Amino acid sequence: MSNAERFLAAFARIEKKMGEICKESSYKPFAQLLYRGASVNKIVSLNQQTLREYSELRNAIVHERGGNNEIIAEPCDSVTDSIERIADLLEQDNRILQFATAPVITVDPKTEIAEAYRIMNDMNTSKLPVYEEGVYKGLLTLREIAGWSMRHEEGKHLVNDILESVKNEKVLFLPRNSSITSALQGFESSMNHGESLLAILITDKGSLNEKPLGIITVADLPKILKTFA
Repeated sequence: MSNAERFLAAFARIEKKMGEICKESSYKPFAQLLYRGASVNKIVSLNQQTLREYSELRNAIVHERGGNNEIIAEPCDSVTDSIERIADLLEQDNRILQFATAPVITVDPKTEIAEAYRIMNDMNTSKLPVYEEGVYKGLLTLREIAGWSMRHEEGKHLVNDILESVKNEKVLFLPRNSSITSALQGFESSMNHGESLLAILITDKGSLNEKPLGIITVADLPKILKTFA
């Protein structure tokens, strides 16, 4: 298959997926799909200018052929690989767990704060979900442990002591079949409202009383966005 054929096949996949994103059942011009899709899908938004350029190239390949209908524009390898990557991202957008940290280590409210800190240190993380008998109770952060330690003398203190004294968290729960763009939009919406979304917990159905299957924090965003752009 030539690069032009691969390009057109990938473009058709993108056009089809963007119709689904925009919930269109009838034909709409690509420029219209691109404008609407960029407002609801982070992958489309991050690649909007590139897709606009690829639309122009697609028109050159399809509509400006010679008298024998031959291909007059052959995309280079990097362009063909790029458009296929965008098509793959859009088609795999519901696989949120592939961007999450898993398995998720949790602690109990009765866990000693010193032990919770040790777990954070071993895992190189600053956040730990707290569950009691399978039900979510809160999110413990390294910042809270530091603040607690500054205000209290050494001793046997429990995670629950921190949870009872602070109201830190804004945590979003999403089901495992959610799109990664739902996660990105969750962080973006929180920021636009002047709030701090500390983490997204992924469970089977997005419920607080389900075992967490994966976690996404602000620290994961640069890696995720680099994958999309």
